[in-house]
Amino acid sequence: MPDSYMGPLRTERFEVEIDDVDAVGFKKVDLPSQSTQMNEYREGTDPIWPRQLWGQTQYEDLTLERGAKKGDMALYEWRKLVVDGKMEEARSDIAVSVLNSIGEATMRFEFVDAWPKEYQPPTLQAGGSGGDVATETIVVTYNEMQRTE
Repeated sequence: MPDSYMGPLRTERFEVEIDDVDAVGFKKVDLPSQSTQMNEYREGTDPIWPRQLWGQTQYEDLTLERGAKKGDMALYEWRKLVVDGKMEEARSDIAVSVLNSIGEATMRFEFVDAWPKEYQPPTLQAGGSGGDVATETIVVTYNEMQRTE
């Protein structure tokens, strides 16, 4: 049965695919923004206002957070490839898909030649009531971002 809902997508249904890295269970994804620099330019014979020319496009980093699990070292090992200087092995393509109510991908972002520039292990704190879930975070940079759906 197709999903006939045409309103805004919900943010709690998504999936993350990382080539060559067996990592699942992400609870939060911060999709990056992109912007293009603006350069003002004026020649001596131009009117008093400058021309606004576009410059280089910049992308923010992609941040992925998931619950830490015993024996699952996939994100740490991926980051370790970078630390060990194995950049070609560390590069992976990533896809983040927003899913509709029946689990179909309705919006997809792809990140080309991504590699982890930062790994954050869980923050531990005693004394909380019930305790929070231990999470690990990976901050990823990439060469290109595309929205394909």
